[in-house]
Amino acid sequence: MRIELRDGEKFSGSPLKIVAQMKGSTMFSDVKTIREYVDMVLRNAKMVENVELTVKGNTDEELARSLVSELIERGLAREV
Repeated sequence: MRIELRDGEKFSGSPLKIVAQMKGSTMFSDVKTIREYVDMVLRNAKMVENVELTVKGNTDEELARSLVSELIERGLAREV
């Protein structure tokens, strides 16, 4: 899978790999886990984009799959 965020950043791989790459490119160094990163993305989407994302999952893989799906569904990213 390959996605492109609205800012032009591109990521590829499994949803977990994509979210890990996105996490690695963030300027917030205090975000250490996938769960913390997903929570940060949810807060920022609501605050900056006025978009409420619904992300569900118990494992990092489930959270990543849900986040990538929501980003695409809400128009914050697209598959390329």
